[in-house]
Amino acid sequence: MRRPAEAALVALLFLAGCDLFQTRDPQPPSRTTSTFTPPTSYGIVLRNLQYAVAEDNVDNYLHCLADSAYRRYEFVPAQETRARFPAIFNQWSLESERRYFQNLGAPVNGAPSLTFPDSPPIYTSTDSVVYNLNYTLFYPHRRAGVPQVVQGNMQLYIGVDPRRLWSIYRWQDSRTTTDSTWSYWKAVFSGS
Repeated sequence: MRRPAEAALVALLFLAGCDLFQTRDPQPPSRTTSTFTPPTSYGIVLRNLQYAVAEDNVDNYLHCLADSAYRRYEFVPAQETRARFPAIFNQWSLESERRYFQNLGAPVNGAPSLTFPDSPPIYTSTDSVVYNLNYTLFYPHRRAGVPQVVQGNMQLYIGVDPRRLWSIYRWQDSRTTTDSTWSYWKAVFSGS
């Protein structure tokens, strides 16, 4: 009879020491912000791309690009950047996009932004569109000697996959008035 009483006493002491009925401090909210809409139309892809940059969200950025299970993704860098960094762009892939975006680091002193005019596509069919957009991209990174603003022109080929979701399958970048384009950032922050 003594054993069950000892076991009950030990269990009672254990439970009392665990603060079983004590409330705990809540976990802080996740810092990852996500404004991603399933891309059921081609226009949503452009908005998702802008939000992915503004929210520094690499996963949403990659969701804007073609899923390799359905279609090959291709990035064509600005001519000047390709000439300067040929080895980097010879094997450019979705993983290269991930690495570049992550290597930008957390934004400092401001919020990233991607702006371009609200223009209609220059080509439209039932399963693909082509946009030709001049862009300005601001990202407050920490890398010395690299501009925090780049500008250029992007020709985006956006197509629909068998799931009826739209994504960028070909991205062609080119220089406009400035020396630094999105291609330049991709090369500099590629980690190669």
